Amino acid sequence: MAAGADEDIGDRPIEVILLAGRLGLDDDGWPLTPLVDRIESRGIAPRVLCSAQGKASDDPRIVEIPWLSRPWLKHLAVRRLRLDPTFKRPSILHAVHEEMSAVALALAEIWRIPYIQTIDDFASLDDGLRLSRRWLRTVVASSAELAAALVAELHVPGERVVVIPPGITVENAPVRADGWKVPVIGVAGPPVEEAGFVSFLEAARIVLALGRDAEFLIASQGGDAIELRRYAQTLGIQERVTVADFPVVGPRFWSVLDLYCQPSLVPSTGRTLTLALANGVPSVAADVQGLRGVIEAGRSGLLASPGDPAALADAFIHLLDHPDHARAMGAVARDQIRARFNLDDEADRLVALYRRSVDPPPIAGRIS
Repeated sequence: MAAGADEDIGDRPIEVILLAGRLGLDDDGWPLTPLVDRIESRGIAPRVLCSAQGKASDDPRIVEIPWLSRPWLKHLAVRRLRLDPTFKRPSILHAVHEEMSAVALALAEIWRIPYIQTIDDFASLDDGLRLSRRWLRTVVASSAELAAALVAELHVPGERVVVIPPGITVENAPVRADGWKVPVIGVAGPPVEEAGFVSFLEAARIVLALGRDAEFLIASQGGDAIELRRYAQTLGIQERVTVADFPVVGPRFWSVLDLYCQPSLVPSTGRTLTLALANGVPSVAADVQGLRGVIEAGRSGLLASPGDPAALADAFIHLLDHPDHARAMGAVARDQIRARFNLDDEADRLVALYRRSVDPPPIAGRIS
Protein backbone atom coordinates (compact mmCIF):
# COMPACT_ATOMS: atom_id res chain seq x y z
CA MET A 1 0.00 0.00 0.00
CA ALA A 2 1.25 3.46 -0.85
CA ALA A 3 2.50 5.73 1.91
CA GLY A 4 -0.18 8.29 1.07
CA ALA A 5 -2.94 5.71 1.71
CA ASP A 6 -1.43 4.88 5.12
CA GLU A 7 -1.36 8.54 6.01
CA ASP A 8 -5.01 8.95 4.98
CA ILE A 9 -6.08 6.14 7.33
CA GLY A 10 -3.96 7.49 10.16
CA ASP A 11 -5.34 10.99 9.69
CA ARG A 12 -8.99 9.91 9.98
CA PRO A 13 -10.57 11.05 13.25
CA ILE A 14 -11.08 8.38 15.87
CA GLU A 15 -14.81 7.81 16.23
CA VAL A 16 -15.89 7.74 19.87
CA ILE A 17 -19.32 7.19 21.37
CA LEU A 18 -19.78 8.73 24.79
CA LEU A 19 -22.48 6.98 26.82
CA ALA A 20 -24.12 9.46 29.17
CA GLY A 21 -26.89 9.21 31.70
CA ARG A 22 -27.49 12.96 31.44
CA LEU A 23 -26.27 15.93 29.43
CA GLY A 24 -26.17 18.37 32.31
CA LEU A 25 -27.69 21.81 32.28
CA ASP A 26 -25.98 24.98 31.18
CA ASP A 27 -25.67 26.33 34.71
CA ASP A 28 -24.97 23.22 36.78
CA GLY A 29 -21.19 23.40 36.29
CA TRP A 30 -20.88 19.93 34.77
CA PRO A 31 -22.46 20.11 31.28
CA LEU A 32 -21.27 17.54 28.77
CA THR A 33 -21.51 19.55 25.55
CA PRO A 34 -18.47 21.82 26.24
CA LEU A 35 -16.35 18.70 26.75
CA VAL A 36 -17.65 17.19 23.49
CA ASP A 37 -16.78 20.44 21.68
CA ARG A 38 -13.22 20.33 22.99
CA ILE A 39 -12.75 16.67 22.13
CA GLU A 40 -13.97 17.30 18.60
CA SER A 41 -11.60 20.26 18.18
CA ARG A 42 -8.72 17.89 18.96
CA GLY A 43 -9.35 15.59 16.03
CA ILE A 44 -11.82 13.13 17.55
CA ALA A 45 -15.24 12.43 16.01
CA PRO A 46 -17.55 12.21 19.06
CA ARG A 47 -21.16 11.11 19.32
CA VAL A 48 -23.22 10.98 22.51
CA LEU A 49 -25.84 8.42 23.45
CA CYS A 50 -27.85 9.84 26.32
CA SER A 51 -30.41 7.90 28.33
CA ALA A 52 -31.96 10.84 30.19
CA GLN A 53 -34.96 12.65 28.84
CA GLY A 54 -34.69 16.38 29.19
CA LYS A 55 -34.50 19.34 26.91
CA ALA A 56 -34.55 18.05 23.36
CA SER A 57 -31.17 18.69 21.85
CA ASP A 58 -30.77 19.91 18.27
CA ASP A 59 -27.11 18.90 18.36
CA PRO A 60 -26.69 16.26 15.61
CA ARG A 61 -23.93 14.60 17.67
CA ILE A 62 -26.38 13.74 20.47
CA VAL A 63 -28.92 10.92 20.34
CA GLU A 64 -31.35 10.51 23.23
CA ILE A 65 -32.47 6.92 23.86
CA PRO A 66 -34.50 6.88 27.10
CA TRP A 67 -34.84 3.08 26.92
CA LEU A 68 -31.20 2.77 27.90
CA SER A 69 -32.06 3.90 31.45
CA ARG A 70 -34.84 1.34 31.93
CA PRO A 71 -33.60 -2.07 33.08
CA TRP A 72 -36.40 -4.02 31.42
CA LEU A 73 -35.94 -2.24 28.08
CA LYS A 74 -32.16 -1.78 28.09
CA HIS A 75 -31.44 -5.03 26.24
CA LEU A 76 -33.98 -4.13 23.54
CA ALA A 77 -32.35 -0.73 23.11
CA VAL A 78 -28.88 -2.27 22.79
CA ARG A 79 -30.19 -4.81 20.25
CA ARG A 80 -31.85 -2.01 18.29
CA LEU A 81 -28.55 -0.14 18.08
CA ARG A 82 -26.80 -3.27 16.90
CA LEU A 83 -29.31 -3.88 14.11
CA ASP A 84 -29.71 -0.24 13.02
CA PRO A 85 -27.81 0.05 9.70
CA THR A 86 -27.70 3.83 10.02
CA PHE A 87 -25.84 3.70 13.33
CA LYS A 88 -22.16 3.50 12.58
CA ARG A 89 -19.94 1.31 14.75
CA PRO A 90 -17.35 3.50 16.52
CA SER A 91 -13.68 2.85 17.21
CA ILE A 92 -14.13 3.06 20.97
CA LEU A 93 -16.81 3.57 23.63
CA HIS A 94 -16.56 5.75 26.72
CA ALA A 95 -19.14 5.41 29.50
CA VAL A 96 -18.81 8.86 31.06
CA HIS A 97 -21.48 8.11 33.68
CA GLU A 98 -21.59 4.98 35.81
CA GLU A 99 -25.27 4.29 35.14
CA MET A 100 -24.25 3.50 31.55
CA SER A 101 -21.61 0.90 32.50
CA ALA A 102 -23.82 -2.10 31.65
CA VAL A 103 -24.66 -0.56 28.27
CA ALA A 104 -20.98 0.06 27.54
CA LEU A 105 -20.11 -3.53 28.44
CA ALA A 106 -22.91 -4.96 26.26
CA LEU A 107 -22.08 -2.78 23.24
CA ALA A 108 -18.35 -3.48 23.55
CA GLU A 109 -19.00 -7.21 23.45
CA ILE A 110 -21.51 -6.95 20.60
CA TRP A 111 -19.33 -4.67 18.48
CA ARG A 112 -16.06 -6.23 19.70
CA ILE A 113 -14.45 -2.87 20.37
CA PRO A 114 -12.55 -1.39 23.33
CA TYR A 115 -14.21 0.79 25.93
CA ILE A 116 -13.38 3.16 28.78
CA GLN A 117 -15.34 3.48 32.02
CA THR A 118 -15.41 6.65 34.13
CA ILE A 119 -16.06 6.24 37.86
CA ASP A 120 -17.05 9.36 39.79
CA ASP A 121 -18.81 8.05 42.89
CA PHE A 122 -17.61 6.25 45.99
CA ALA A 123 -20.93 4.37 45.96
CA SER A 124 -19.36 2.11 43.34
CA LEU A 125 -17.26 0.63 46.13
CA ASP A 126 -20.45 -0.69 47.71
CA ASP A 127 -22.25 -1.60 44.51
CA GLY A 128 -19.26 -3.25 42.82
CA LEU A 129 -18.26 -3.12 39.18
CA ARG A 130 -18.63 -5.58 36.34
CA LEU A 131 -15.92 -4.87 33.79
CA SER A 132 -14.82 -6.83 30.74
CA ARG A 133 -11.12 -7.59 30.97
CA ARG A 134 -11.19 -8.39 27.28
CA TRP A 135 -12.59 -5.09 26.05
CA LEU A 136 -11.96 -2.68 28.91
CA ARG A 137 -8.96 -0.47 28.28
CA THR A 138 -9.06 1.98 31.20
CA VAL A 139 -11.03 2.98 34.27
CA VAL A 140 -10.98 6.77 34.62
CA ALA A 141 -11.28 7.87 38.26
CA SER A 142 -12.19 11.45 39.06
CA SER A 143 -9.73 11.70 41.98
CA ALA A 144 -6.62 10.04 43.34
CA GLU A 145 -8.51 8.96 46.48
CA LEU A 146 -11.17 7.23 44.42
CA ALA A 147 -8.55 5.59 42.20
CA ALA A 148 -6.72 4.19 45.23
CA ALA A 149 -9.99 2.86 46.64
CA LEU A 150 -10.88 1.13 43.35
CA VAL A 151 -7.54 -0.69 43.41
CA ALA A 152 -7.55 -1.50 47.13
CA GLU A 153 -11.20 -2.41 47.64
CA LEU A 154 -12.43 -3.67 44.26
CA HIS A 155 -9.06 -5.00 43.08
CA VAL A 156 -9.20 -3.20 39.76
CA PRO A 157 -5.70 -3.63 38.30
CA GLY A 158 -3.68 -0.51 39.04
CA GLU A 159 -2.30 -0.33 35.51
CA ARG A 160 -5.88 0.00 34.22
CA VAL A 161 -6.74 3.04 36.38
CA VAL A 162 -5.94 6.65 35.52
CA VAL A 163 -6.93 9.84 37.32
CA ILE A 164 -8.53 12.56 35.19
CA PRO A 165 -10.39 15.26 37.17
CA PRO A 166 -13.59 16.29 35.37
CA GLY A 167 -13.58 19.77 33.91
CA ILE A 168 -16.08 22.31 35.15
CA THR A 169 -17.63 25.44 33.75
CA VAL A 170 -18.11 28.39 36.09
CA GLU A 171 -20.49 31.25 35.44
CA ASN A 172 -20.00 34.38 37.50
CA ALA A 173 -22.69 34.50 40.17
CA PRO A 174 -24.91 37.58 40.25
CA VAL A 175 -23.65 40.29 42.59
CA ARG A 176 -25.54 40.37 45.88
CA ALA A 177 -27.58 43.53 46.40
CA ASP A 178 -26.13 46.22 48.66
CA GLY A 179 -27.47 46.30 52.20
CA TRP A 180 -27.58 42.51 52.68
CA LYS A 181 -26.47 42.25 56.30
CA VAL A 182 -27.28 38.74 57.57
CA PRO A 183 -24.76 36.06 56.51
CA VAL A 184 -26.20 32.97 54.80
CA ILE A 185 -24.76 29.47 55.29
CA GLY A 186 -25.87 26.94 52.71
CA VAL A 187 -25.82 23.24 51.99
CA ALA A 188 -27.01 21.28 48.97
CA GLY A 189 -27.80 17.71 48.03
CA PRO A 190 -30.49 15.04 48.19
CA PRO A 191 -32.41 14.88 51.49
CA VAL A 192 -30.98 11.54 52.58
CA GLU A 193 -29.37 10.55 55.87
CA GLU A 194 -25.91 10.20 54.35
CA ALA A 195 -25.92 13.87 53.29
CA GLY A 196 -25.54 14.93 56.92
CA PHE A 197 -28.29 17.55 56.88
CA VAL A 198 -29.32 16.66 60.44
CA SER A 199 -25.82 17.55 61.66
CA PHE A 200 -26.04 20.80 59.66
CA LEU A 201 -29.34 21.75 61.34
CA GLU A 202 -27.98 20.90 64.78
CA ALA A 203 -24.92 23.04 64.06
CA ALA A 204 -27.25 25.86 63.01
CA ARG A 205 -29.02 25.60 66.37
CA ILE A 206 -25.68 25.90 68.19
CA VAL A 207 -24.64 28.95 66.16
CA LEU A 208 -27.96 30.71 66.80
CA ALA A 209 -27.93 29.77 70.50
CA LEU A 210 -24.57 31.53 70.81
CA GLY A 211 -26.17 34.74 69.59
CA ARG A 212 -24.73 34.77 66.06
CA ASP A 213 -26.99 36.37 63.46
CA ALA A 214 -27.20 34.00 60.48
CA GLU A 215 -29.60 32.40 58.02
CA PHE A 216 -29.37 28.81 56.84
CA LEU A 217 -30.34 27.57 53.38
CA ILE A 218 -30.79 23.92 52.40
CA ALA A 219 -30.95 23.34 48.64
CA SER A 220 -32.86 20.07 48.42
CA GLN A 221 -32.17 18.19 45.19
CA GLY A 222 -34.90 15.63 44.65
CA GLY A 223 -36.76 13.62 47.25
CA ASP A 224 -39.09 14.78 50.00
CA ALA A 225 -37.58 17.44 52.25
CA ILE A 226 -40.56 17.70 54.61
CA GLU A 227 -38.68 15.86 57.39
CA LEU A 228 -35.95 18.50 57.29
CA ARG A 229 -38.52 21.26 57.78
CA ARG A 230 -40.05 19.33 60.67
CA TYR A 231 -36.68 18.82 62.30
CA ALA A 232 -35.86 22.52 62.02
CA GLN A 233 -39.18 23.18 63.76
CA THR A 234 -38.34 20.64 66.46
CA LEU A 235 -35.05 22.46 67.08
CA GLY A 236 -36.88 25.77 67.25
CA ILE A 237 -34.93 27.34 64.41
CA GLN A 238 -37.51 27.19 61.62
CA GLU A 239 -37.57 30.99 61.30
CA ARG A 240 -33.88 30.97 60.35
CA VAL A 241 -33.90 27.92 58.06
CA THR A 242 -35.11 27.83 54.47
CA VAL A 243 -35.51 24.47 52.73
CA ALA A 244 -35.96 25.06 49.01
CA ASP A 245 -36.08 22.92 45.91
CA PHE A 246 -33.00 23.54 43.78
CA PRO A 247 -33.02 21.14 40.80
CA VAL A 248 -29.84 22.87 39.63
CA VAL A 249 -27.26 24.35 41.98
CA GLY A 250 -25.92 27.19 39.86
CA PRO A 251 -25.15 30.92 39.99
CA ARG A 252 -28.47 31.77 41.64
CA PHE A 253 -27.55 29.57 44.61
CA TRP A 254 -23.96 30.75 44.97
CA SER A 255 -24.99 34.42 44.79
CA VAL A 256 -26.82 34.28 48.13
CA LEU A 257 -24.21 32.36 50.16
CA ASP A 258 -21.52 33.64 52.48
CA LEU A 259 -20.46 30.12 53.51
CA TYR A 260 -21.03 26.67 52.05
CA CYS A 261 -21.03 23.38 53.95
CA GLN A 262 -20.87 19.76 52.79
CA PRO A 263 -21.48 17.68 55.94
CA SER A 264 -21.45 14.23 54.30
CA LEU A 265 -21.39 11.22 56.60
CA VAL A 266 -19.97 8.90 53.93
CA PRO A 267 -17.18 9.16 51.33
CA SER A 268 -18.03 11.57 48.53
CA THR A 269 -16.37 12.99 45.45
CA GLY A 270 -17.79 16.37 46.44
CA ARG A 271 -19.06 17.68 43.12
CA THR A 272 -21.13 20.43 44.76
CA LEU A 273 -18.31 21.30 47.15
CA THR A 274 -16.04 21.62 44.12
CA LEU A 275 -18.42 24.12 42.53
CA ALA A 276 -18.61 26.12 45.77
CA LEU A 277 -14.84 26.35 45.91
CA ALA A 278 -14.62 27.19 42.21
CA ASN A 279 -16.99 30.08 42.88
CA GLY A 280 -14.80 31.30 45.73
CA VAL A 281 -17.38 30.58 48.43
CA PRO A 282 -15.62 29.93 51.79
CA SER A 283 -16.43 26.33 52.64
CA VAL A 284 -16.56 23.76 55.43
CA ALA A 285 -16.66 20.04 54.68
CA ALA A 286 -16.79 16.83 56.64
CA ASP A 287 -13.42 15.14 57.00
CA VAL A 288 -14.36 12.06 54.96
CA GLN A 289 -12.70 10.23 52.12
CA GLY A 290 -13.01 12.24 48.94
CA LEU A 291 -13.85 15.62 50.47
CA ARG A 292 -10.51 15.87 52.26
CA GLY A 293 -8.88 15.54 48.85
CA VAL A 294 -10.79 18.59 47.55
CA ILE A 295 -10.04 20.97 50.43
CA GLU A 296 -6.57 21.92 51.60
CA ALA A 297 -7.46 22.22 55.27
CA GLY A 298 -6.79 25.66 56.71
CA ARG A 299 -5.75 27.12 53.36
CA SER A 300 -8.64 26.64 50.94
CA GLY A 301 -11.33 25.66 53.45
CA LEU A 302 -12.02 23.96 56.76
CA LEU A 303 -12.65 20.32 57.64
CA ALA A 304 -14.78 19.07 60.54
CA SER A 305 -15.37 15.62 62.00
CA PRO A 306 -18.31 13.92 60.24
CA GLY A 307 -21.53 13.79 62.22
CA ASP A 308 -20.24 16.32 64.77
CA PRO A 309 -22.54 19.38 64.92
CA ALA A 310 -20.32 21.14 67.48
CA ALA A 311 -17.32 20.88 65.16
CA LEU A 312 -19.37 22.27 62.26
CA ALA A 313 -20.63 25.10 64.43
CA ASP A 314 -17.09 25.97 65.53
CA ALA A 315 -16.01 26.13 61.88
CA PHE A 316 -18.99 28.35 60.94
CA ILE A 317 -18.31 30.72 63.82
CA HIS A 318 -14.60 30.94 63.00
CA LEU A 319 -15.37 31.95 59.41
CA LEU A 320 -18.13 34.36 60.46
CA ASP A 321 -15.85 36.00 63.03
CA HIS A 322 -12.90 36.23 60.61
CA PRO A 323 -14.42 37.39 57.31
CA ASP A 324 -11.08 38.50 55.83
CA HIS A 325 -9.60 35.05 56.45
CA ALA A 326 -12.73 33.44 55.00
CA ARG A 327 -12.50 35.52 51.83
CA ALA A 328 -8.78 34.75 51.49
CA MET A 329 -9.47 31.02 51.72
CA GLY A 330 -12.22 31.40 49.14
CA ALA A 331 -9.81 33.11 46.74
CA VAL A 332 -7.18 30.39 47.19
CA ALA A 333 -9.82 27.70 46.64
CA ARG A 334 -11.12 29.41 43.49
CA ASP A 335 -7.67 29.45 41.89
CA GLN A 336 -6.78 25.90 42.95
CA ILE A 337 -10.05 24.32 41.84
CA ARG A 338 -10.29 26.10 38.49
CA ALA A 339 -6.75 24.99 37.67
CA ARG A 340 -7.35 21.39 38.78
CA PHE A 341 -10.80 20.86 37.22
CA ASN A 342 -9.99 22.33 33.83
CA LEU A 343 -12.03 21.37 30.77
CA ASP A 344 -9.15 21.78 28.34
CA ASP A 345 -6.87 19.61 30.47
CA GLU A 346 -9.59 16.95 30.70
CA ALA A 347 -10.09 17.00 26.92
CA ASP A 348 -6.33 16.74 26.26
CA ARG A 349 -5.98 13.73 28.54
CA LEU A 350 -9.08 11.97 27.22
CA VAL A 351 -8.03 12.43 23.61
CA ALA A 352 -4.58 10.97 24.40
CA LEU A 353 -6.32 8.07 26.16
CA TYR A 354 -8.61 7.42 23.18
CA ARG A 355 -5.64 7.33 20.82
CA ARG A 356 -3.76 4.86 23.05
CA SER A 357 -6.82 2.72 23.63
CA VAL A 358 -7.60 1.83 20.03
CA ASP A 359 -4.23 0.11 19.57
CA PRO A 360 -3.50 -2.49 22.31
CA PRO A 361 -4.59 -6.10 21.70
CA PRO A 362 -7.43 -7.36 23.93
CA ILE A 363 -6.68 -9.55 26.94
CA ALA A 364 -8.87 -12.58 27.61
CA GLY A 365 -10.79 -12.88 30.85
CA ARG A 366 -13.18 -10.85 32.93
CA ILE A 367 -13.19 -8.73 36.04
CA SER A 368 -16.26 -9.44 38.13
